[in-house]
Amino acid sequence: MIDWSQVVTAAQQQETDRQALRNLIAARRHEAMCAGISIAGMSVATDDVSQTRFAGAAVSAMLDPDYAVRWKTGDGSFRLLSGAEIIGIASAVRAHVQACYDREADLLAALDAGEAVDPEAGWPG
Repeated sequence: MIDWSQVVTAAQQQETDRQALRNLIAARRHEAMCAGISIAGMSVATDDVSQTRFAGAAVSAMLDPDYAVRWKTGDGSFRLLSGAEIIGIASAVRAHVQACYDREADLLAALDAGEAVDPEAGWPG
């Protein structure tokens, strides 16, 4: 007698494999998103906490045109940033984060269309 509770159909296995690939793509997006970027030779962190800090500093710079801040860079040194530089960096960080989400969306759309995808290829950075 067949124990049907142990039988996994090909369709069920395919869906399990697709979900695992979707999870891998999301994890790879998070990794790329948090990898950091370089702006004018300055190493800039792009993890969730750094994004929040840059967004807050950018708001301060928008409210006060004379705002400047000593920012700790990725190499541990401090650099005086003007309000315009802060806004520029915050915009670049945001663009990097969005590019990572866009890549994830493209990969998932290709996967849903039945195309082969490489979760390691094409990430911003």
